[in-house]
Amino acid sequence: MKHPDKPGNCAVLIVSCDRYKDLWGPCITLFRRFWSQCPYPVFLLSNTEAANFPNVSSIVTGTDISWSDNLLYALKHIQEEFVLLYIEDLFLTKHVDSTSVESLIGRCMTEKWNYLRLNPTPKGDRRIDDSISSISPGSVYRSSVVCSVWNKEVLSSLLRQGESAWDFEELGTPRTDGIDDFYASNHTLLQVCNTVIKGVWEIEALHTVRTLGIEPDTQSRRVMTTIEYVKWKLKQTRSWFFHLLPHGMKRSVKGLFR
Repeated sequence: MKHPDKPGNCAVLIVSCDRYKDLWGPCITLFRRFWSQCPYPVFLLSNTEAANFPNVSSIVTGTDISWSDNLLYALKHIQEEFVLLYIEDLFLTKHVDSTSVESLIGRCMTEKWNYLRLNPTPKGDRRIDDSISSISPGSVYRSSVVCSVWNKEVLSSLLRQGESAWDFEELGTPRTDGIDDFYASNHTLLQVCNTVIKGVWEIEALHTVRTLGIEPDTQSRRVMTTIEYVKWKLKQTRSWFFHLLPHGMKRSVKGLFR
């Protein structure tokens, strides 16, 4: 059902599946700790295991077909017009300025934007004002799902059955080129830590989570080896250099590394 008592017509959807259920507890614990004033209803997407957390509603798909199939199913069961996509392996690490987030999401809904990235990762290419920049057609990661607010109908129209999240960000980005009103915040509004890379705990992220008083289940999910960690850091360094390229070159250069 809709929540008319909430500020606007937006829901938070934590996109997950049963294989990542060991992350649900830490993710939601830190979400509630650092964004205690979140005014939006929160849903958790899974396959057969329902969420058992206060004020979190479950959307259970059944068989895990694909990331996009699961998300399409979830969107049909959320009545709010806008949805804030949140991924279960992203953990909040600092308190959220809920007033700033609500203000920008409210603007997104009032002005009928199709997409709003709450963090400049990557940033937009044309500055509109102090708060936002537009993300022009031809930009890389224009369909990035990380900490992103979507017009639900637009998101549904861009999803394709059988695609993974990686597919959607790579193959879905060109599909957005004919759609206007894509924006990114100029400021980091949700300070998050990417904890799991290719199914294993990232070493620095694990340390960060432990300093926050959370002890993850490393029996169910192993930690990166040293070699995996070095490869990951090299990939991050390459990504840093990539984002120094001029806007118009990025998508062409990125295609060389597929």
